[in-house]
Amino acid sequence: ETFEALVAHNMKLFGDADFDVLVTPCATCTSTIKKLWPLMAENLPESTRFKIREMAAKVKDVSQFLIQDVGVTPGDVPVVGEPVAVTYHDPCHLKKSLGVSAEPRALIAANPRYKLIEMDGADSCCGSGGSFTLQHYDLSKRIGKRKRDNIVATGATVAATSCPACMLQIGDMLSQAGDTLAIKHPVEIYAETLAGR
Repeated sequence: ETFEALVAHNMKLFGDADFDVLVTPCATCTSTIKKLWPLMAENLPESTRFKIREMAAKVKDVSQFLIQDVGVTPGDVPVVGEPVAVTYHDPCHLKKSLGVSAEPRALIAANPRYKLIEMDGADSCCGSGGSFTLQHYDLSKRIGKRKRDNIVATGATVAATSCPACMLQIGDMLSQAGDTLAIKHPVEIYAETLAGR
């Protein structure tokens, strides 16, 4: 019932709109619309299923859109001193569900003030899993601690990821360990080149 109500709400917002791409900054939202909606819509009317398939074909992660469609290239911004060391966590919903991993890294690389350092297990789960962290916090925390250790081992001062839930989980794990790393979405790192900061 919740699924059908939320799909109906989103169809009112987007179903009849004329657009080429639906961009989201959230790995889970992208994966949900692109993969889960078509799978779960079997009991909905054919007209709704058709609109769902149309929308699923148009949805893209923001990093995919900026790299593939906009053609973002490294920004022309001055680099003073050493670049900021950043490591990237692949959200499960983005890499494992949708196969998107190069584009967020390309977006980070578009800011020459940052240097990407790959962590061990970059595509291993951080333990969030949406509501999993709420229902199974102890197990989620054990998984998250491994991710935290891999992040810290890089020596990076920034941890980046393309999923707000992963950002919360990683922030929680880093905070509990007393770490002071910043957590940013790759689009935030790229946006710094636009502001000239």
